Amino acid sequence: MIIEYENTLRQLIIKLIGENDDSAYNVTTERVDTWKEKREIEKKKHKGILIENRLIFYSDFYDLKPIINKNWELFKPILIDKKRFEVFFDEVEKIRNTIAHGRQVLLSQELLLKGILFDLKTLITIYHNKNQMKDDYFIQIHRVSDSLGNIWENDKSNTNKEPILRVGDEYEIIIEAFDPKNRKIKYELRTLDGFLIESLTNRISVPITAELVSKSQLFIVNAKTDNPDYKNEDSMHFRVIVLPN
Repeated sequence: MIIEYENTLRQLIIKLIGENDDSAYNVTTERVDTWKEKREIEKKKHKGILIENRLIFYSDFYDLKPIINKNWELFKPILIDKKRFEVFFDEVEKIRNTIAHGRQVLLSQELLLKGILFDLKTLITIYHNKNQMKDDYFIQIHRVSDSLGNIWENDKSNTNKEPILRVGDEYEIIIEAFDPKNRKIKYELRTLDGFLIESLTNRISVPITAELVSKSQLFIVNAKTDNPDYKNEDSMHFRVIVLPN
């Protein structure tokens, strides 16, 4: 739950400030350089494997509160009460330190953490619901990235990127989707010829087999939730070139 809390804040920072290396996080150059060093280490450690490239995901937990505080006017419409946010953040930090030092987390701490995480997600949902947009009800895929460094975004043209693959390759994609009601998301990758991979996580490993050989193979990614009241899913597509072995 601590990682989920951290990453929910990071996603909020991305939404309100940006995800580029030069986004206005209002932290020192030294902190940004430290994040970049950590990212480079990760790239070298996992050479050829898909890793998270957005700089904010290499920040430390204690970096997040000052970023939000220094940009409070951006976060105020969602988080509402600055003091309340700080108190909850500090409580999560205490629990995080307990775990880091190998101490047992008490049931009361676990319940507190669960409540703080739920509260954060509720604030985000309430903010969305005030606007009464379609994005307040339906899942949306924001971005798809692959192990070759390509990125496809929902609001940008995806026509110019056609990765070249070969039979026998292990290809990996990450689907970034958000459901405003916080329902569990199911993911899939399919082709028009019936090739299908389903996953309960947003990271899908795709074995490149002979059936995928094509000079322009269409990959369709889908994210959906179970909902008895209405259909709730979103999809994106991109093309790849698959060469025979």
